Amino acid sequence: MFNQIDITQFGSFSGLNWKKSVRDRGNAVQDFKRLNILYGRNYSGKTTLSRIFRALETGRMPSNYAGATFTIRGDKGDVTQTSIADHDYDIRVYNRDFVSENLSFLINQDVGGEIKSFAIVGEKNKEIENEITAIQEKLGSSESKTGLRHDLATKRKERDRNKNNHKSAFDALESKLRSHANENIKQNRTYGPAVYNIESIKRDITSVKKAGFTPLTTEEQAIKVNLLKQEALPDIADTVTISLKHDSLSKTAEELLSRLIKPTQAIQELLIEATLQAWVKQGIALHKDKRDTCAFCRQSLPHNMWEVLDSHFSKESSDLESSIDSCMALLTSEIQAIPSFLTLSGDKFYAEEMASFEASKGLLTECLVVYKQDLEMLKAALNARKSNLFQQVAMPLSKHDPEAIQRCAHDINDLIGKSNGRTDSLEKDKGSAREALRLADVASFISAINYDAEVARIADLKTDADITSTAYGDAEAEIIKLEAHISLLLSQQKDERKGAEHVNSLLNHFFGHDGIKLEARDNAERNVVKFEIVRDGKPAYNLSEGECSLIAFCYFIARLEEPESKGKDLIVYIDDPISSLDGNHIFFMFSLIESLIAKPFKNADGSNGYRYRQLFISTHNLDFLKYLKRLSTPKKKLPTGEGKAKSVDDSEHFMVERNGPTSDILLMPSYLKDYVTEFNYLFHQIYKCRNQHTAHDAHEPFYSFGNNLRKFLEAFLFFKLPYHDDKNDALERIKKFFGNEDATAISLINRLNNEFSHLESTPDRGFKPIEIPEISKVANFVLDKIFSSDPHQYNALLKSIGEPPRAQ
Repeated sequence: MFNQIDITQFGSFSGLNWKKSVRDRGNAVQDFKRLNILYGRNYSGKTTLSRIFRALETGRMPSNYAGATFTIRGDKGDVTQTSIADHDYDIRVYNRDFVSENLSFLINQDVGGEIKSFAIVGEKNKEIENEITAIQEKLGSSESKTGLRHDLATKRKERDRNKNNHKSAFDALESKLRSHANENIKQNRTYGPAVYNIESIKRDITSVKKAGFTPLTTEEQAIKVNLLKQEALPDIADTVTISLKHDSLSKTAEELLSRLIKPTQAIQELLIEATLQAWVKQGIALHKDKRDTCAFCRQSLPHNMWEVLDSHFSKESSDLESSIDSCMALLTSEIQAIPSFLTLSGDKFYAEEMASFEASKGLLTECLVVYKQDLEMLKAALNARKSNLFQQVAMPLSKHDPEAIQRCAHDINDLIGKSNGRTDSLEKDKGSAREALRLADVASFISAINYDAEVARIADLKTDADITSTAYGDAEAEIIKLEAHISLLLSQQKDERKGAEHVNSLLNHFFGHDGIKLEARDNAERNVVKFEIVRDGKPAYNLSEGECSLIAFCYFIARLEEPESKGKDLIVYIDDPISSLDGNHIFFMFSLIESLIAKPFKNADGSNGYRYRQLFISTHNLDFLKYLKRLSTPKKKLPTGEGKAKSVDDSEHFMVERNGPTSDILLMPSYLKDYVTEFNYLFHQIYKCRNQHTAHDAHEPFYSFGNNLRKFLEAFLFFKLPYHDDKNDALERIKKFFGNEDATAISLINRLNNEFSHLESTPDRGFKPIEIPEISKVANFVLDKIFSSDPHQYNALLKSIGEPPRAQ
């Protein structure tokens, strides 16, 4: 059942917001009810509104309604212009389009129009009927919670629940992936690509999940980031070449340390005291051939001193000392050369090689420290021998690792080669670094959100959804199969001739019209049945508008008995079935709707049942509207508390109004709903014009004022002054009622009655703007006169249009 309708754009409707337009006097929003009566003048938008419902019935938009936008809200979900072919509402609409599509003969009687045939169930075959009943019992219904349809409804709920669970979990994970892709990776200027979306992160996750993938460590990430900042470096021209001299120097030193020499004629005292011997040896260089006295004690030197000392310090010891000095000089030179073994710094390398270079440099430095220590120990041993030439000195042990030193040099040279080669591949390496950093980010992200566990959970939910969806599909297929079998059985009972007979029965029973009939006739091949209108057994042409209306509506009512409609919860929309029908036919049209649609029937439990789920009837005819008040009003139960309920009317009355180019839907005013007279309506329109400022919001009453005033005064003054003394004086009643004290106002009333109500004598009036102040002045003059003449009648009129009484 439909509740509300919003129309952004559809024909004359534009910007209709139900919750703003359809409110009662207490400002509460009112919805469509089970029975809905709509009144509107011709061209107010009634047929346009019915076309929206017709579009839901046919599943297609009417022609020439491009850009239409609307939303109909109901208990089975909302329907918009994009979903008119996909909804669960069963709708049948009678309007001008229904007639054009199904009874084109009534519109084009001379250009090959036709009347589409339809079939209803003919004489019942007991065996077929029993089979249909058995199948229907097996099918059951969701409302009664029985049979396959109830099982299907249960399976649908389970399917929808599982689908929603899967969709919610899937969407949640997708949202996390999409958010991380867009907000974390894509926005990361270090390694985020300019184009990166959810599909991109899914591909990266696949790469991360491959066997053998190892994410970068924190240190490796820092190196990659530095590489991305790296500019191209010049090639490193130097190489590391280390030629250690320790082995050759060690051999020389070993021989010097172990050489055995003895003085020619030793001075025992010097042999015993090595320090004294060294002091003496130093003194020889300071005194021989230079002094005759001791520089220390000022004593004269003995005449044979040099012979004695030369006998002690032989040429052999001098040679040893000289060799030691030479070897020590070479050791010093080697020690001083150690810093020059490696002069490269890390900033000459790219980030990828810099860390390895620093590691190799550190290891080489450690090895060279040991190497230097060995050289210094060797030098110290030689110095000790030099201090005591006649005393052998043990050869110190060597601790450095020459092979390790050469390995470090080799590794550094390899790094030089890699760094030099990286200049050519720098951009490629940066691309690889970006990818490695991005994959490390993705690996960290999926670990943080428990990606694997979530994927497994979603897979389980998908399995549950698939299982219940399959179960639902199987159950639905079985129901479709049974329904198709019912349709097949019904088709065996269908009879197009019964459809024509039913239309004729309605025409004869409700309208007493047996002169015109609908006959079903076979075509030449006898494979198609067509309907034809006949009068006295002959094809009927030149049908009156009233006859066309009667036939068309009886045809519509009869089609409600089609198997496709009968027994369903139909939403029926009847748009303005009255055209040129006289008063008698209007009553019979009402009787037809009441008897065959609106009147309830008794269920087995004594409660009322209805032949419709929801009923809409629109009309422009006030006489027909008066009859529609007598339709059987459906009831509904409303809880009152303590488990009790009260029965209330389930019906509502609406008005379709047109204000300029735009139509609107409002609650029907009480004077139309309760009294249904044009007199009250005309009074209300005049009352609306009493304040000229209201023309800014609603100008329609002002444009119609002349016609409304003329009609109102004709009716009002006729009952007030039924006798016409001077039939040649058209203003007699106006003068009698209003008096002659205000000739100007009477003249203005007469002008408005004529110029604004009849344009044929003053056509130029239609091309000029209306005089809003004059209209308000006349409206107040008329209203004040009615009040002063009969305040009780005036206040009764106010009450009938829902306005408060005027104080006397």
